[in-house]
Amino acid sequence: MKQKNPAGKSQFLRKLSFGGSFWGMVGLLCFSSGILLAGLMSLSPLRNQATSSRLPHSPNNVAGIIPATLDRPVNILVLGIDNSGHPHQGKFTPVEALSGNSDTMLLVRLVPSTHEINVLSIPRDTLVHSLGIEVDKVNDANVRGGAKLAATTVSQLLGNIPIDRYLRVDTEGFINLVDALGGLEINIPKPMNYTDKSQHLSIQFSPGRQLLNGQHLQEYVRFRHDALGDIGRVQRQQLVLKEILHKLLTPGTITKLPQVIQVVKDNVDTDLSVGEILAVGQTLANSDRQKLHLVMLPGRFSRKEEYRLSYWIYDPQSTGRILNHYFRTSPIAENPNSAQNPPAIKISLVNATKDEQVTANIVSLLQKQGFKNLTAINSHIGIATISPESTPERTQIIAQHGNPEAANAVSTALGTGEIQVASVGDISSDVTVVIGKDLISNLP
Repeated sequence: MKQKNPAGKSQFLRKLSFGGSFWGMVGLLCFSSGILLAGLMSLSPLRNQATSSRLPHSPNNVAGIIPATLDRPVNILVLGIDNSGHPHQGKFTPVEALSGNSDTMLLVRLVPSTHEINVLSIPRDTLVHSLGIEVDKVNDANVRGGAKLAATTVSQLLGNIPIDRYLRVDTEGFINLVDALGGLEINIPKPMNYTDKSQHLSIQFSPGRQLLNGQHLQEYVRFRHDALGDIGRVQRQQLVLKEILHKLLTPGTITKLPQVIQVVKDNVDTDLSVGEILAVGQTLANSDRQKLHLVMLPGRFSRKEEYRLSYWIYDPQSTGRILNHYFRTSPIAENPNSAQNPPAIKISLVNATKDEQVTANIVSLLQKQGFKNLTAINSHIGIATISPESTPERTQIIAQHGNPEAANAVSTALGTGEIQVASVGDISSDVTVVIGKDLISNLP
């Protein structure tokens, strides 16, 4: 699994030649995304204190600060560490802050040639068998062996997918970053009420669009007290991730850079070098927002008779298709027509108008074009991020399992729809259609 590296340097970097000074490039990158100045984190006390070590299959770092860009796809494991239940809350060292369970686990693949950002969310309760350790949840790997074991565990889970680098941020770091950005506006689809004193959680949210500060946004993404449990939390994390990336890439963020830089220096641990961070930033700045693909590790909830604890049991076949589509450099050949076969596509229809005739008309329309597996669902059930009272202007066609071909087939049949690759729809479907006003107005 170890990468060949005859030059002794990171193979996913190459030098840039461009007009203008080095600091002119840094200024451009900073303007595009505040996170680009995270290069300074290599000088921070946190990174020097953290007991991190190079991942076993990683190429060497680039020495020093040089203008660079990615010249091949790169996989980065991002861990959000939960220290909220630490017995010495607020009185622990940075190393201790990063030694807890990974509340959030994302595998991020940057593809510079196509400007894609592919993100795989791995539920914290995913069942793993790793390195002789007893059956456990994937979020425990960081506690047992830090970023190195977490990366090895995820790589093994995903068929030995190589992981080039890692990045860890703790709970306080997330809160501080959101506050530095001035908060985030989020649409809360339903009442959310939950208290857990052991985790320092007191969540009280009413439905509606509202500006959340860091503390409240952290509570929103950690909420799991509903029918979807941890999977609902993954859906909310994906929604928030999109909003944060959008805000980081807006011109107004440049005024907040000093605060963002300080947060990154104080709260982030990574094995990315300064040059590599600049290269990652360059890729983010040039990314196509339409090519941000957010997928979740497919699977199911464990049954009570299987295990004493609750686990997410991943589906190897569906996972293989996602990895093939978004995370492999050399995809395995698949049948291109299989994902576009109407009878095989499971479709969930979400209608917030409460007019049952609207749903009936759409079902009829799709059935005439060969789609057979159709389910009309109550938007309160099975979807953590869609408001039950809000009909969007444009119909949303969600490729729930990273299957844009199926979503395209549904969009063609309906004659409309905004396709998004995300896991924020009904988890039991291949494609979730959130009925919009555009589709309603075109119905017979």
